[in-house]
Amino acid sequence: MASLGNGLYMTGGAVYFVRKVGLSPGQVGLGLSIAGVLALPIGVPVGYLADRFGPRGTTAVLALGKALMLTLAAFVHSFATYVVVAAVLGVAENTGHVARGALVAGVMGRDGRVRLSAYMRSVFNGGFALASLAAGIVIAVDSTGAYRGLFFGNAAAMVTVSALYMRLPRVPGVRPEGRERSGLGALHDVPYVLVAQVAGLARIGPTIVAVGIPVWLVTHTSAPRPLAAWLTLINTLIVVFLQVRAARGADTVPGASRLQRWTFMVIAGACVITGFSRGVPGWSAGLILAAAVVLFTFGEIWGEAARWGLRYELAPGKLQGQYGAAFAIGDAVALIVGPTLVTAVPDRLGLAGWLLLTALFLAALALSRPAVQWAVRTRPVAPDTP
Repeated sequence: MASLGNGLYMTGGAVYFVRKVGLSPGQVGLGLSIAGVLALPIGVPVGYLADRFGPRGTTAVLALGKALMLTLAAFVHSFATYVVVAAVLGVAENTGHVARGALVAGVMGRDGRVRLSAYMRSVFNGGFALASLAAGIVIAVDSTGAYRGLFFGNAAAMVTVSALYMRLPRVPGVRPEGRERSGLGALHDVPYVLVAQVAGLARIGPTIVAVGIPVWLVTHTSAPRPLAAWLTLINTLIVVFLQVRAARGADTVPGASRLQRWTFMVIAGACVITGFSRGVPGWSAGLILAAAVVLFTFGEIWGEAARWGLRYELAPGKLQGQYGAAFAIGDAVALIVGPTLVTAVPDRLGLAGWLLLTALFLAALALSRPAVQWAVRTRPVAPDTP
């Protein structure tokens, strides 16, 4: 249900703010960027609250906060009000992921948390795709009432989701001790933060598929332009049908570490393949890009599975909230720099730009295993060595 609401908002909301509110596409993008930047540091205290008072209630409250901001979004009338609403909405959305991760860990335990995360991501992508198609109808109607109905429907979905969260088993809160009492203890765990930074680099891969390849296709190749949308569909279908299978073995540190290395290898290879699509005629270029997208997507599903395993297994069992928030800070490079990196560098340098991206992922590959091993050595109760 949440994925349906998100798909409707992300696809139709941006069009509403441009068509009916009068914002420029740049202003819409700026609001989303501000939301992403704010969510990273705010996630840490929210994670602390999830640990202290229990993740179930924290997650439910954040869903209600999102419902409120979606309702207010329907009445945005200026760039200033849009920035405020988009920022608060983005913070509620992204910190909600942190609290929900702690809830999954508390409800499912070690044996089921990675597998459930994989199921959730698979279902989310399927729902998001269906909602995007439905949003296309709203965009075709192109009336203020239809767009506002989209916001209100999403808000109602969030209220329902909040109620469903409260039907889950209660996960008791804990009183942190020592350094963790400040809510910043996870940020002092340097090996854990380093693992998070390395894992976050893998999330540049999905940004390449969503932004980098479509821009590259239409500006630097002779591939048919509609293929830009069809390649995204290939990505979605692979995630929906293979994410659960890809997560097998990721519930241990050695398994997750191995998947992360596979992730960086295939993403690096996909970057090289993408670069060679330039100068190739028509559908041949399209086939090259399709092969690259398949590789990028396998890197994505392996990378997400590895991320769950490392995020959960290397964190103290009772501090999954604040440690999950610290892990999310590792997304900073992908979130802030990623869109510019995957568009501007190949655009200016061509094949050399894709080779520079390849070098970035090979560097991440080189760091991956040592970072995880360091984190394992510094755990009070060390997991298995990767």
